[in-house]
Amino acid sequence: MITFLLYLSYFAASAIVPLQRRHLALREEGGGQIHFAFRVMTVIALIGLIIPFLSPFKLEGDPMKLVLLMIACGVLGALFWVTFYLAQRHVEAGIITLATTVATPVAIVLATVFLDERLTLTQMMGAVLLLVALILVSKKHRIGAFRFDRYFLLVLLSGALLGVLYTAERALQVETGLSAGTLLTWWAQVLCLGIAAFVMKNRTTYTVKDALITGGVGSLQSVSWVVLLYVVGNLSLVSSIATFKVVIVFIAAAIFLKEREDLPRKIIGSLLAVIGLLLMH
Repeated sequence: MITFLLYLSYFAASAIVPLQRRHLALREEGGGQIHFAFRVMTVIALIGLIIPFLSPFKLEGDPMKLVLLMIACGVLGALFWVTFYLAQRHVEAGIITLATTVATPVAIVLATVFLDERLTLTQMMGAVLLLVALILVSKKHRIGAFRFDRYFLLVLLSGALLGVLYTAERALQVETGLSAGTLLTWWAQVLCLGIAAFVMKNRTTYTVKDALITGGVGSLQSVSWVVLLYVVGNLSLVSSIATFKVVIVFIAAAIFLKEREDLPRKIIGSLLAVIGLLLMH
């Protein structure tokens, strides 16, 4: 029952997060995306301090390796947030959710290259299906057969950065444990975003309330994910079930944000993406 409720909260948050961010982006331009991302990530990291109550916080492993992985997570996370927010106003919620799933094949390739994990034929077939899904749903953003506008490319870039971030975060978790690895990753992102906002004198016009709401629902998604990993103990199983959020977001965006243009095409694309992602796990 607890596992079911955790999945329910994760799916609810996974649908709310992109819808809320898209709604915010459409409401006003906002500006100062680095500063806004810093505020949002700070809220997520603060709420994440409940994680040690579930899994003990222990700093273990090689100190130099921990520092290098933290720096990598901080820089990658900051770049992900900035590219993601820059594209948010110009790309629909469902398409953004699907496009950022390129993180999965990126993480698989990195694991194959650096962690000596074997790339299977099934995973390659899954990657091809995901590519077909991306082409199918990106009709509005295509300016050629395989050319896309800059905002869709920004989303793809954010997804690729997320895949590298996942790999670095996972390496940190393996080195020092789930709780410490997760929190070090999140606070490293806060630090890097804060430094970037200070150096670039970047100030957002979004309110503190906007940051609290965005960070609050984002933390629900992030903490639910971590707790699921802790309770279920099977990354592949949790990741496989979580892929269905792609379809949920498309449907929710059609209902609440009225993003219904080419909806049948988007639903078919999202289903292909889910099949592709399942094959890759």
